[in-house]
Amino acid sequence: MVAAIRAIHSYEDPEYLKILSELIKLGIAPSGNKNIDKGKLEQAKIELVQKIQTKHQEEEKQSLQVQPLEGIQESQRTQMEEERLGAMNVAELNRLYFGI
Repeated sequence: MVAAIRAIHSYEDPEYLKILSELIKLGIAPSGNKNIDKGKLEQAKIELVQKIQTKHQEEEKQSLQVQPLEGIQESQRTQMEEERLGAMNVAELNRLYFGI
């Protein structure tokens, strides 16, 4: 980390200073070479994008796994309503038939 601070203070190139500060924010030690550090930063950004995409894909999978359960609950509720209507029809027929 001391080398990183020295590197920041010893360079006047604004682009390289930006690269150095971003590397430090990501916790990556700079090498002191602008091209190498630029490559490190680009690779770190690619890895971050991949991690974010993976996280989003996992969240989508979890939300898709929840939806079928909700669908099952909906179908069970529909089935129970149909059974209730059937039971009410049978009760009405019993009242008419038996005079209850």
